Amino acid sequence: MTEQTTSQPTDIPVSPNAPAVYRAPVLPPQPMLEADARMWAMLINVASLAGIVLSGGALSFVAVLVIWLMFRERSALVDFHGKQQFNLMLTGVVAAVVTLVGSLITLGFGAVVLVPALIAFGIYVFVIVIIATVAANRGEYYRIPLIIRFIK
Repeated sequence: MTEQTTSQPTDIPVSPNAPAVYRAPVLPPQPMLEADARMWAMLINVASLAGIVLSGGALSFVAVLVIWLMFRERSALVDFHGKQQFNLMLTGVVAAVVTLVGSLITLGFGAVVLVPALIAFGIYVFVIVIIATVAANRGEYYRIPLIIRFIK
């Protein structure tokens, strides 16, 4: 009988000639330069605006989410602006769902009030994203008012 000298479970056959598996060390994310952080924070805001214009708001949160998830651990500024924009986009989705459901429940009569309110919210989002973009370019932490804080 041969004995196995490896620390692996006995149900997995181990060849004595098998190469060693190299595992790269997991390094913490490197901090981002201030100029890069400003650029990515600004691009989060610009991406949300582009998503609103190009897809009518349907895909506005996708680019925001991707950039935020990639760089949130490297910069507090990018993390803050990513959370703000993602919360703004989710608030827009909630507003659209409320408008749709409210219009359906009231058999269309609620649309008289809810659709103009949704249009006003869309104009608000457009303006507030421009303000947040300028603030991100300056390196400021601009807290967007009138949104639901899903992610804090």
